Amino acid sequence: MYQEVYRAQPFNFFSCPIPPFAKKWYIIVYDINGLGQGVISIRKRWIISAIAGLLLILLSVIAYNYFEIDKTEKGKNAEAKESKIPEVQEYGGIHLEQVSDKVRQKNWGTFTLLETKSINESFELAPMVITIKDIRRIQLSSLTDEAKEELKSYTGLSFDEAYSIYYKEDLSMEEIDQKAALSKTDIDEEVSYLEITYSVENKDSKELQFFSMENVTFNDDHTYDVPSKTFIHSGDTFMGTKKVSRSDYQPGEIRNGTIGLLVDPEENFERLDSFTFTTDDIADGESHEILVEGTSFDIPLKGK
Repeated sequence: MYQEVYRAQPFNFFSCPIPPFAKKWYIIVYDINGLGQGVISIRKRWIISAIAGLLLILLSVIAYNYFEIDKTEKGKNAEAKESKIPEVQEYGGIHLEQVSDKVRQKNWGTFTLLETKSINESFELAPMVITIKDIRRIQLSSLTDEAKEELKSYTGLSFDEAYSIYYKEDLSMEEIDQKAALSKTDIDEEVSYLEITYSVENKDSKELQFFSMENVTFNDDHTYDVPSKTFIHSGDTFMGTKKVSRSDYQPGEIRNGTIGLLVDPEENFERLDSFTFTTDDIADGESHEILVEGTSFDIPLKGK
């Protein structure tokens, strides 16, 4: 049986004030077997709206928690994968042998081998002999802030490049240096570079001044000024890359070297097709007299 008990005053539904459109409602008592159970009857539209709102809030909370958990899990997985990569103290590139090999250089970053070309060819500019061993593309990732800052200094214009561009504008050295500084770009989370390993032998009986790679060009249109752009200073390049500061080659001396040149992320560099290098002049170590002018050598890389 249904019995109207009384006309009720507006009350709070879930402790929230009832809007004006919901003020017309009443309470009825539904009695079954003498047991009284209160049933609240209000406008159906308002109930549906309230329930829909609560459902939206609930779904939003569930979705937020899901994505946060997913993000946390991905972070843990990435850390787990990173922890499985071999870690070394020295330059990581020397530990890469096959494409997709990875190694972590402690307190620096992760190295991944993308492409490798085995050359092992010698080029003679008598009495100097340059042997190109390997040319490789390597990706850097998970870099420390210190590594990013270090690599940033090798982007943009070097001082010499800025000087060659702006000296005609009657700028001071300080202003030219500022132009070079403003051309530098931040390093992304991932960046690739081109690595050249080589050796140089002095077959003469006297000291000689020489640098094997003043300029290098990849794929006919990616040119680098090596002395200012190589960020790897190992062996031959550790001895210096400029005549005024470079150690001379002793008679019969053989030096191994490694060059590292950053690839501009905006450049389309997908594979190694060709390589050209231009040497420095050969000069007498004591008199600094030019003995042999520098020259260029081309190496096709397709099929290697």
